[in-house]
Amino acid sequence: MTRWNDQESAGNGMFLLGALAGALVGAGVALLMAPKPGAEVRRDLTDGYSSVRDAAARRYRDIADRASQRFEEASAKFEEKVDQYKGRTTSTTTGDATSPSGMPHA
Repeated sequence: MTRWNDQESAGNGMFLLGALAGALVGAGVALLMAPKPGAEVRRDLTDGYSSVRDAAARRYRDIADRASQRFEEASAKFEEKVDQYKGRTTSTTTGDATSPSGMPHA
């Protein structure tokens, strides 16, 4: 069942990517076919490119921030587990101040 859901998710993602690519190509063709002077078309294309670039940069920053946050959380959990492990290892290797017979260590 999980495999089918993964395939469906990938299919949906590919469809959305194709739809986005089609929209961009359609917008580009519409700009080129519109009865505008060349300078105005170039300005429109530059504006569109700038907005797409800015949106991609924002998305990249969001993803990088989330990845950094998750890394920090995982690192903190790892450190906590290491400290717990060291605490167990230290108590088992050094033992208490008494021997198993109940007599104090020298």
